[in-house]
Amino acid sequence: MEEFFAPWREARAIRYANAPKRRRWRRRRAAVFTITHNEPVFLPLWLQFYSRYFDPADIYVLDNDTTDGSTDGDGFVRVPVEHDRVDITWMTATVSAFQHELLERYDVVLFTDTDEIVTPIPEWGELGAYIQRLDEEFINPLGYEILHLRDREPALDLTLPVLDQRAYWFANDGYSKPVLATVPMTWVEGFHTSADGRHNYDPDLRLIHLRRMDYDICLARQQQRARRRWDARDIEQGWGTYNQFLEEAEYERWFYEETGFEDAGISIVCEPIPPSWRGLF
Repeated sequence: MEEFFAPWREARAIRYANAPKRRRWRRRRAAVFTITHNEPVFLPLWLQFYSRYFDPADIYVLDNDTTDGSTDGDGFVRVPVEHDRVDITWMTATVSAFQHELLERYDVVLFTDTDEIVTPIPEWGELGAYIQRLDEEFINPLGYEILHLRDREPALDLTLPVLDQRAYWFANDGYSKPVLATVPMTWVEGFHTSADGRHNYDPDLRLIHLRRMDYDICLARQQQRARRRWDARDIEQGWGTYNQFLEEAEYERWFYEETGFEDAGISIVCEPIPPSWRGLF
């Protein structure tokens, strides 16, 4: 894909080389937020990573009726939201409204799900510096999903860095979401693209999806989600159907064979995670 992304890299390099000097030194106020319901594994990982680059007062967690204690800690601003079912339309509207509200006080806002890590490639630098340089309306990082290969890798030890224990991922453009923005965003359901269909890729920024980082953790999470009440429209549209597997055989097939974006020609093709990523999170 290097040939495809070369024009994006070139245009971005020219843009920043020609930026007025005041844009280079003015510190940008930035916030990050997520929305959660009972995420005892992924929310701590999310907080641990983003706390490196954002102050606690600038980290927001929209807490949708969490009951497992995972939002009881500190180091972030808890914002209660209430909804009695899995409802992607409601979630998209809630997240959009909150992003618009934050941009009244912040220059840059990053939204991700609790199982998503947005970071530049290690050769570029770190997320805080990337955000301070940002002078674009929004960015689409490239989506990658970590995949636990059980025949080669043990169960995940949550006391150790994830990328020290996993060696493979696969590109999934369905997760090249426009999540980092300086302007109010209008997303389609699921946040996978903006309503106007525009894209602004940065091949040196990645969105790393963690949901498949461990087979058993992912299974327990999806079984818990399958037992929740689902909005009728979500069921009718087939949104999030991978969260509704209760039988392990069906789940295993999904885990290793389905990306969710087969209609767009996206399949699971594993590739080694470069050594430079080790220890990042």
